[in-house]
Amino acid sequence: MICNFLLTRPLEPTELAEVLAAVVRVPHRQVDVRAGRDALGERDWDAFVLCTYHPARGDVAMSLDIQVQPATAVYGAPATEPELAAAFAGATGVAVLHPDDRIDPDTYWLTAPTGTVTRARLLAADDEPTTYTVNPDGLLSPCGA
Repeated sequence: MICNFLLTRPLEPTELAEVLAAVVRVPHRQVDVRAGRDALGERDWDAFVLCTYHPARGDVAMSLDIQVQPATAVYGAPATEPELAAAFAGATGVAVLHPDDRIDPDTYWLTAPTGTVTRARLLAADDEPTTYTVNPDGLLSPCGA
């Protein structure tokens, strides 16, 4: 499974690794977390979870690219991006946005730490690091978690 998460507040790399290990239910040593600038360096390519993080600005503080190996299913890992987003948000207390490609490229699912899921329209500026803005008129009605 490949996931793209946008977080509303930054987390330290060690915290990312601990939380991913807990929610995917694998040993901590099976999670490899790297900054985007270091993503191709010395990675543990055999790890069950690979996470690359990037800074962001605006309503989003951090972007995560997460790869979870199918073998994690035997440990009871979340099987889908929405399930992983809900587990991650609940474990960190941080709202998580992830794409909803079925609607349009600007529409995301926003998962609150409480498990409430809402669709949101997210605008990204062409700057570095990217500045994200949740369109104030773009929050749609809550959906079931």
